[in-house]
Amino acid sequence: MASTPVSVEENLGVGDDGANGAFVRVIVADTQAIFRAGLRKVFALEDDIRVVGQAETLAQAQSAAKKFSSDVMIFEAALAQNPVESVADLLRQNPQMRIVVVTPASNEEMTLELFRRGAHGIV
Repeated sequence: MASTPVSVEENLGVGDDGANGAFVRVIVADTQAIFRAGLRKVFALEDDIRVVGQAETLAQAQSAAKKFSSDVMIFEAALAQNPVESVADLLRQNPQMRIVVVTPASNEEMTLELFRRGAHGIV
């Protein structure tokens, strides 16, 4: 039985830039400038991913989520004193956005708390 590949665009229902077709719009929110710069360089190599905003503080991440239309936010948990509440707030503000939470180590408790609070937009 053959399977049909599904693109990231089809999974996320991403935007269209007109010239190059569909692409994933990303906000990178991390305290480390080198991490943000590295992700921008990696994503620049991809035809279907665009970094539309970046932030180094929680306030900047919230502002970027309001200002830029994005499909995904890569969110460092260290940006917030209470990352669970912050992610839940971001998802309430932008229910269509997906959030990748970056932690220094696996954190099952945080993941379970996010799901308990209904933050199902995390990846």
